[in-house]
Amino acid sequence: MLRLFSTVVIALAGLLMNECRSGRSTLKISELPNYDSKSPDHILFLSFRITGKPGGNEHVELASATVGNGRMKDLRHPVGFPVYITAIPRYTTSALEAETAFEHPLYRSVEVSDPSGHMRRQEVKAGEGTLLVRMPIHSGLNRLELFSVTPERGSVKIYTLVFN
Repeated sequence: MLRLFSTVVIALAGLLMNECRSGRSTLKISELPNYDSKSPDHILFLSFRITGKPGGNEHVELASATVGNGRMKDLRHPVGFPVYITAIPRYTTSALEAETAFEHPLYRSVEVSDPSGHMRRQEVKAGEGTLLVRMPIHSGLNRLELFSVTPERGSVKIYTLVFN
């Protein structure tokens, strides 16, 4: 009976891990490279490796993280394609949670030149890509959530990064 129970528990755990859509990892900001506790302002640079297919079928993992000193400039570029990724920082306080949109690294629109010399937009699909997220570190920041947005499925959470 005990052997059957342990086999069932292991099988269920395997199934649950297989069906899990959004990854989760933990990051301690004060232990990151270049963190300076004397600096009043910090910028967090995160690099994510993304594989799979857009629309909630992505596998996301944190590739690298580093901290810089200083304030951010607003250098966001508009996303002009219906498939994209949004990043939302979540706070323990009632701070404003500003959503930032990024071009999806697996499915995007690029300008290419055709043989006649004219520029046109073309959809490009990839099996693997890198998403670079740059964000200020404010007090109360406790997690960052990434969502894959497509016209067919809407917004689907694909990753959560927890800060300690």
